[in-house]
Amino acid sequence: MNEGKEVFFRSDDDALINVCGLYKYFGKTEVLKGVSCSIKKGEKVAIIGLSGSGKSTFLRCMNLLETPTYGEIWFENKLLTPVDPYLHADIIRKSRTYKEVRAKISAENPAFTETDADKAAISEIKAHDLLKKNEGKSYAAAIKAFYKSNFLDADLARRKIGMVFQHFNLFNNLTVLKNMTLAPVETGLYGKEEAEEKALGLLRRIGLADKADVYPATLSGGQKQRIAIVRALMMDPDVLLFDEPTSALDPEMVGEVLSLMKELANDGMTMVVVTHEMGFAKEVASRVIFIDDGVIKEENGPEEFFGEPKDERLKDFLSKVL
Repeated sequence: MNEGKEVFFRSDDDALINVCGLYKYFGKTEVLKGVSCSIKKGEKVAIIGLSGSGKSTFLRCMNLLETPTYGEIWFENKLLTPVDPYLHADIIRKSRTYKEVRAKISAENPAFTETDADKAAISEIKAHDLLKKNEGKSYAAAIKAFYKSNFLDADLARRKIGMVFQHFNLFNNLTVLKNMTLAPVETGLYGKEEAEEKALGLLRRIGLADKADVYPATLSGGQKQRIAIVRALMMDPDVLLFDEPTSALDPEMVGEVLSLMKELANDGMTMVVVTHEMGFAKEVASRVIFIDDGVIKEENGPEEFFGEPKDERLKDFLSKVL
């Protein structure tokens, strides 16, 4: 069931990323329950919440490491996911189900105006998930036309949406330099020599130029994570997604990773960070989002978010972690 889903489309045309009505099921478990938000260019968005609240699933849906069950993901006003007809009233109106439901509602409610019947039919279809796989030729044509005019291949999008994982995900059988140059060379973004030059420059920036020819197994956790971050930078991303980048580190290594992230933030990188580091969220984030039980309960600038929280669940959460 997708009860309560809104009919809406691209909440902010100026945003870099738009997440619209996102639902995610794992089997019968509903992890995300209609999440919507926009990420603008240059924003630093921190996502916080209890373990298991849906934070990482939400982040991983942004670059399709997880496929949404319902909803749409838009990047630079291009659609990354299949069309969700429940988000588009014009598409719903093309369906056989809409015609049947509207006719029934009009017959049962003779005082309804055309607008009343339309709203009631769309609401009924959404509330009870009534759309079928085969809804007729005009419906199928509308889906196809919308998809064709707006779709962006996910592989192309991933080149611009960098991802930094909790457990580094470096290739242990490749040197640091090879880890960094593999993707940009294989995708044709850079030639081998150009990629190596860029990689060495990034390693010098983080003080690890002497590690270019070593293997990841010889590095500390903090070194691995810093290399994972600059590896993501090799693809010249427009946005970086961080999935709890410090949670697998020993406490003494956290600072060096956060320092690099702060440096990137100061350079204007658009960042979305799932984190348990409240100090980082306070200091660096331009906006903080609290997810609880698969729903965004509150979002605000850090001063208001931490200083004057409104949601009771957020108040309880902050009282325990601060």
